[in-house]
Amino acid sequence: MNLLSVEKPARYMGGEMGSIRKIDADIRFALAFPDVYEVGMSHLGLKVLYHVLNEVEGIAAERVFAPWPDMERQMRAADAPLATLETATPLAGCDIVGFTLQYELSYTNIVNMLRLGGIPLLAKDRGGLLPLIIAGGPCAYNPEPLADFFDAVLLGDGEEAVVDIACAVREAKKLGEGKTQLLERLSAIEGVYIPSLFDPQYASDGTLTAIAPLKPGHTAVRRRFLANLDVAPYPDSPVVPFMKTIHDRVAVEIARGCTRGCRFCQAGYVYRPLRERSPETILNVIDKALKATGYDEISLLSLSTGDYSCVTPLVTELMARYAEDRVAVSLPSLRVGSLSDELIDEIKKVRKTGFTLAPEAGSDRMRRVINKGITEADLIAGAAAIYQAGWRLIKLYFMIGLPGETADDVAQIAALARQVKDQAKGNGVGGDVNVAVSTFVPKAHTPFQWEPQISMQETTDFQYQLHCDLKKRKLKFKWQDAPLSFMEGVFARGDRRLGAVLIRAVELGCRFDGWREHFSLERWLRAFADCGVDPEWYLRRRELDEVLPWDHLDCGVTRDFLLAERRKALEEAETKDCRDGSCSACGVCDFTVVTNRIAQKAEIPPYHNNTPDESASSRIRLRFAKTGVMRYLSHLELITVFTRAVSRGSVPIMFSLGFHPHPRFSFGTATSVGVESHAEYMDMVVDSGVSALEVMERLNAVLPEGLRILESEEVDAKSPSISTLIDATRYRISLPGADSEEIQAKCEQFMAHGSYVIQRTKKGQTQTVDLRGETVSLVANGQIVELVAKRGKPVEFARAITGIESLQGDDIHVEKLDVIFTP
Repeated sequence: MNLLSVEKPARYMGGEMGSIRKIDADIRFALAFPDVYEVGMSHLGLKVLYHVLNEVEGIAAERVFAPWPDMERQMRAADAPLATLETATPLAGCDIVGFTLQYELSYTNIVNMLRLGGIPLLAKDRGGLLPLIIAGGPCAYNPEPLADFFDAVLLGDGEEAVVDIACAVREAKKLGEGKTQLLERLSAIEGVYIPSLFDPQYASDGTLTAIAPLKPGHTAVRRRFLANLDVAPYPDSPVVPFMKTIHDRVAVEIARGCTRGCRFCQAGYVYRPLRERSPETILNVIDKALKATGYDEISLLSLSTGDYSCVTPLVTELMARYAEDRVAVSLPSLRVGSLSDELIDEIKKVRKTGFTLAPEAGSDRMRRVINKGITEADLIAGAAAIYQAGWRLIKLYFMIGLPGETADDVAQIAALARQVKDQAKGNGVGGDVNVAVSTFVPKAHTPFQWEPQISMQETTDFQYQLHCDLKKRKLKFKWQDAPLSFMEGVFARGDRRLGAVLIRAVELGCRFDGWREHFSLERWLRAFADCGVDPEWYLRRRELDEVLPWDHLDCGVTRDFLLAERRKALEEAETKDCRDGSCSACGVCDFTVVTNRIAQKAEIPPYHNNTPDESASSRIRLRFAKTGVMRYLSHLELITVFTRAVSRGSVPIMFSLGFHPHPRFSFGTATSVGVESHAEYMDMVVDSGVSALEVMERLNAVLPEGLRILESEEVDAKSPSISTLIDATRYRISLPGADSEEIQAKCEQFMAHGSYVIQRTKKGQTQTVDLRGETVSLVANGQIVELVAKRGKPVEFARAITGIESLQGDDIHVEKLDVIFTP
């Protein structure tokens, strides 16, 4: 594929630092994420499974992401199949393709990826043993809209189960078993659901009458539990993308599960019980990961990070270790009730962006309904403390459409947000509040799984009400588009009849439905109509004795408990947090293997930070090559690669001063994307205790294939910037298919010009460049042109020489051979 013709080539290059390429493997397992690269590479689960599988000898985990529409057009034009990043193995050539079910609006991407991979969409149409098409993730707790596409679905924790699945496939492959035998083998693995072993049956009104098991005694599938998170494998040297991703940081899961019992929250039920990692384990992972990646931010992840038992001593220690290096610590999920003064004092030591709080509902009454466990007074007090600590922006997250909500409850969202903003004024500081509102979508395995979802019209009415109320109070407002929530609701509680709708929607062009610019409600409504399906029917209230599409899938929480929680919601009654031993009898724990595991407040081991001595430094000049796929890196991406590489290679780089310190290196003139180069130059300032040769060796040990340091030398610290020393550049330009004699004549004709002025527009500014005036020499040799020029892009010279204005970078091949320095 021609990467110069796509918006972001780094999405498709592969070869990143930390990626693992196994040429020979018994099992090739494609981890397929149904969204664009920068979203998928921010997903923690993908990183964990990539690490776990590649630790097993003979198993190769590889990555594949949904191609953006520009790449899909190229693939279809070239009849090229979707393939993995590591070895370019087409999906159809893998042994297992495992999709992440992260979000309902990514389902069309799953279908499209199967099509692009040349794999029959329906499991019943795939006769051979392999590839096995499986899925897992949060949406796996109701995979029924996708059930006809998958051979197997994993419910629950994947660290151990994914290896069991890969080993079962390896054994079946070795024994020459057929698909039926393999599925039988997989069905014996705890947590593995085989959709073809169950047959949903419907009444004339469209409701389910039964989900009939087709294997005797196999009436339900219970989720897989990882008993102890603290001893589970975790990636401390993850893949480091070339490009900026959604979350560019070291992400560490400090706990899994939540004991708060918010009744709207599916994750709070399906990830039970609570399992915390020890502070020592977390600190070890962070220390290794920072060195391996070069990131300058740490994110502590869990459903409620502030509830982590050792959060304050952990954050205190992280500040002590890394605040001097300006490494930020992010706690993305904080509850108002978990904000202690000590915790706020620690977080404020590093750069402050926005502080996010999630009241969820506007009124205390609605927060009692959903068992949120915080009051308006708690929120106001928390906001005052946050502003007082120095933050200037608080982000508030709410939902509309919760069961039992009234227009007055919605109106209180704006009133509460204004009170939060007033806390800044009360503390004598300036402060802003951003309000984000989503529409409540009832999810499977929650107390609200029987409740109706509000319509698109009701959603837009509430949004308009909030828009007016918040505007009057001078508050910023963000919302999720009503059609997106509508579609999410259809598939969140959908059944197998939606599979045909998905196929039709993809045929009509639906892709990337979670992206506003690509979503088309019109196409979706046509797909529903073509398949004779009424989408509104899936948003209705479910009867309490109705068979639900996911009733045969056991997340551990019992139906009786969910019904009891629903009754308590109607009564606005509280369910206590079970963290401290007050068991709510949800059904998950066996109190031996599966049970809450709380981290103990132990002494944290001492840490020695070997920061280079700024007073003793030297300046190293490097010449490096950028070849192969690395030629598609932009200048900013190249800077990112070297920022990560100096950390991975333990190069004692010096940093700039100020609030946002950066490694002290500088590059020569930026080379155009797509140009191979053997003469890139950069200077870096390092600790004087390391030699130029050592710097070169350390970097070459960690740089990706296609980037290589060719020369290194120490230069005078006071010498001019490298970019000011470059006088001209020598290029070799290949013009495939050109007539040799004609090229010779056109080169002579170009050199005969007194001037050759072109115009280029950049950021709205028009620039003029005299290409002839910038040309030092020009020599033709067959279809190859050797050019030495001071300024100007190679493709601009190629157009000027050939007279072909439409010539693009992918029509020629350019090599940067050398640079000529000023005398």
